[in-house]
Amino acid sequence: MHGLYIFSVWVHIVSAAVWIGGMVFIILVVIPVLRGSEYREIYTGVLHRIGVRFRLLGWVSLLMLTVSGVFNLLYRGYGISDLQSGRLFQGEFGKILLHKLVLVASALVISAVHDFWVGPKATGFSLRDPSSRESLRFRRMASWLGRINFVIALLIVALGVMLVRGYP
Repeated sequence: MHGLYIFSVWVHIVSAAVWIGGMVFIILVVIPVLRGSEYREIYTGVLHRIGVRFRLLGWVSLLMLTVSGVFNLLYRGYGISDLQSGRLFQGEFGKILLHKLVLVASALVISAVHDFWVGPKATGFSLRDPSSRESLRFRRMASWLGRINFVIALLIVALGVMLVRGYP
């Protein structure tokens, strides 16, 4: 059983690396390159295709993070009754876990809004008229949602480290 737990922790870490690494790549590499004047005409189409391609990988990573996270808690001796009674959120570990889970829920909601509503709207308006008010508004909104989710993801990792190592 311990081997399965080690595998689950590995899946959790790799999934986090894929999810956050993808965001880092898009934010620090793809978008700055596509903003160059020579790519202005294909910016929206290419960014949309990259976003759609990463969306599946990102959501699979989030699913794997959720499944492995639940398994890791079960392995540590926590169960549904601990969640219902509130015992899961007692003590230092529980308080850190509660903060982490609130941020995870926030990241899931923000990801869904970004990936399935704001992003497609931004793309649609940008393809029709890149300088329209709607295009600018939805592109700005998509950008901010992505940035906020990235910061939340980094905070989730910090809390994950604190779960196993304690407060600094």
